Amino acid sequence: MRMKRGQKRIMRAIYRKELNQMFHSMIGYIYLASFLLIGGIYFVMYQLIPANGDISKFFSQLMSTVIFLLPMLTMRSYAEERRMKTESLLMSAPVSALAIALGKFFAVLTVFAIGLSFTILYVICLAVFGQFEPLVVLGNYVGMIAATSSFLAIGLLISMLTENQIIACIITYSVLLVLWLIGMAGTYVVNPVLKTLIHHLSMANRFAEFSMGIFDISTMVYYLSITVFVLFLISVITENRRQG
Repeated sequence: MRMKRGQKRIMRAIYRKELNQMFHSMIGYIYLASFLLIGGIYFVMYQLIPANGDISKFFSQLMSTVIFLLPMLTMRSYAEERRMKTESLLMSAPVSALAIALGKFFAVLTVFAIGLSFTILYVICLAVFGQFEPLVVLGNYVGMIAATSSFLAIGLLISMLTENQIIACIITYSVLLVLWLIGMAGTYVVNPVLKTLIHHLSMANRFAEFSMGIFDISTMVYYLSITVFVLFLISVITENRRQG
């Protein structure tokens, strides 16, 4: 669905508002500080101390940590609007529900991207002083952005369903953890069909392919489909609330 020029302007306004509020409330700074601190520790532990040039382990551990941090970004997006009773202003604004969802989505994705961009320094360090595999590095970045996009969309949906930020944070973390670790359950499943299904549903298994430099189009479609579907679902719920 294409948006009109006026809709795009309002979407950009929502994007800027969300981004400003993220840093005005200190959540953005806390997220970035936590991300950079943990990322730095992982780089020292998995790359510098063992003199390991394979950066896949670093990104795998960082991705697991991101699951703990992302709910911090999404928990207030819609929940705060409902708590502060400002949701009605959005509902009455001459803007599509999709534009609202995209404005909020790109705001939280931007904060994540800012943190991720700092890890390029680690890649440069490996390229200068150690082993460097461009496809593996690229695969990890593409995988992290694709997986995180779906995680953030899910977090926004959960934030929309409650006005309590803490509850939104806890539920989001629980859902993301299950989606990330569901592949481990496959080791205990005997039925081959169910075992294969669990393997394909596991976001960790999907990300593992990227971390090895394997670009599987089905994995990209998997992450993109989740992101698009959840954002569409958010827009549908928003429109229903408008009409209700």
